Amino acid sequence: MDAPQNGSLPTGASVSPRTISLSGSAAGNYAAITNAMYEDWLERFYPQQKELLEQTQNGELLTQQLGRVDENFASAQKSASLANVNQMARFGVQSQADQNEQAQMSLAKVTTKNSLRENEKDRAMSVLSGGGRGKLSQINVG
Repeated sequence: MDAPQNGSLPTGASVSPRTISLSGSAAGNYAAITNAMYEDWLERFYPQQKELLEQTQNGELLTQQLGRVDENFASAQKSASLANVNQMARFGVQSQADQNEQAQMSLAKVTTKNSLRENEKDRAMSVLSGGGRGKLSQINVG
């Protein structure tokens, strides 16, 4: 949607010249513009908003986030172990697998997933109650 120029409506908002009357009342013109803006919102934004609301309620967003946690932890663990091997190789020492390190990584992964589940419940309730405008706007559409 292009930015408005010279006080005109944005390109996506379609108010026909027949709708606005120079001889009509300001209230009638304002009502026509408001109606056109509502129709524009209904056509372009409401379907996206409805989709996002459905995703918050059916757990799809949580499933996506939990999948990203698995990917990110696998990548982080691989990077950390490679960095450890390289650091130990500089000293001429073999790196040994530490079970405590594995346990800490697993605990961090579980804690992250549990936090996501708690936040998902809060977000769903906020969206339903209308208090989730900020959280809903943080959802990545694309």
